[in-house]
Amino acid sequence: MTENSPGTPQQPNTTASSRVLLIGAGLISAVIGAAVFINGPSPADIQPEPSPPLVSPPPTAIELIPASDEQLDAPEVIAPSDPPIEPIENPLPMLEESDDPVRDALGEIPMGTIGQQYLIPSNIIERSASLIYLTSKGDVPYKLLPVARPAKPFSISDDGTQVVADASGFARYDALAQWLESLDLGTILLSLQPFLPLFREAWSYYGEPPEDFDFAVVIALDLIASTPSVDTTEARLIKKEAVWIYEDPSIEGLAPIQKQVLRMGPNNAAVVKSKADEAQALWRQQIMATP
Repeated sequence: MTENSPGTPQQPNTTASSRVLLIGAGLISAVIGAAVFINGPSPADIQPEPSPPLVSPPPTAIELIPASDEQLDAPEVIAPSDPPIEPIENPLPMLEESDDPVRDALGEIPMGTIGQQYLIPSNIIERSASLIYLTSKGDVPYKLLPVARPAKPFSISDDGTQVVADASGFARYDALAQWLESLDLGTILLSLQPFLPLFREAWSYYGEPPEDFDFAVVIALDLIASTPSVDTTEARLIKKEAVWIYEDPSIEGLAPIQKQVLRMGPNNAAVVKSKADEAQALWRQQIMATP
């Protein structure tokens, strides 16, 4: 059996953390508008107060004074001065020049070895947008993750009556789960928030509206967080060609990213799902609530 069984070849999931390396809409406007619509009076219920009748002032006598020669001279016209131009602090870089600014923004935050490896190659924002795109479709973005596949093969247990995943194989993902658990997602998101327009720009390269990037992040994180709790040591496997698949169609029919989470084992999967929940809540609070 290959490492990536059951199903399509898989890669350990670091999407919950890689997403926050994104390193993202105008949702705040919609929220404010909704609050006014729900809590405030309807425009039809607002009756304008009647305006008082217009009363013309009594006519006054106007004294005509002959103009003197001095009064006929044209007044001096003073051209208004242009307002001073305020310097722009920390202007947003061009997308193709954003790698170093992103690294600088995250430079003081403990990212661990995996996080640092993600930041070394170029095109950080473009890679992150691609990672979000693939994950939101349910795929595992193998080539975009800074983690090598486990060297040890996928472990199975065969008691003569059934084949299931061997619990000893879960330990291969312990270090990854520990790294995810150590990340300060709130600080990372705040540091990347100024670059959100660049993430949206990179997202638009897929032919998607730039503002849809914000919701794609939520979709990708929700896929991970909503992975069902399944003890794969009790889920029977059957051989299909050269790979093992789950006998239960409700498990085999899950998105590839969700089956990868299950392959990490119940304890590690719980960590990944918890961090995905945390990331999603922070994203809604810090990013999607920002105009």
